[in-house]
Amino acid sequence: MKKIIDGFVGGEPFKIFIGTDSDGNQDFVVFATALVVYKVGVGGIYFYKLKREKKYHDIYSRLFEEVHLSIEMANFVKQSLGLNHAEIHIDAGQDGESKEIISTLVGYVKGMGYNFKLKPWAFAASKIAHRHTK
Repeated sequence: MKKIIDGFVGGEPFKIFIGTDSDGNQDFVVFATALVVYKVGVGGIYFYKLKREKKYHDIYSRLFEEVHLSIEMANFVKQSLGLNHAEIHIDAGQDGESKEIISTLVGYVKGMGYNFKLKPWAFAASKIAHRHTK
């Protein structure tokens, strides 16, 4: 992965965005975590990881797990790939049920030392990771 990223950015400025989305049916939930590498002014590439678990029974547990998986990926990127300054994209916004837990999710991300974006600016979660939850 490091070789692919280094080859893509070629020493040019880049940003890293990480986000997780989930989708469930009656029996299980699929979590998709996206690692987006954006080469400034050029475009981007992304990698993703899937995790399948027994069904989560409430939206709050699922959202917290999404953020947890994003932070795990950001820690991997930092420790194993030596790439810093990942921005966590939280799949929650001021509309809908998720607004009740935003302060907890944001506190978790900030407490771990990462910057964040919420919907509608959280494209790594709500657009890219979302593609892989179905």
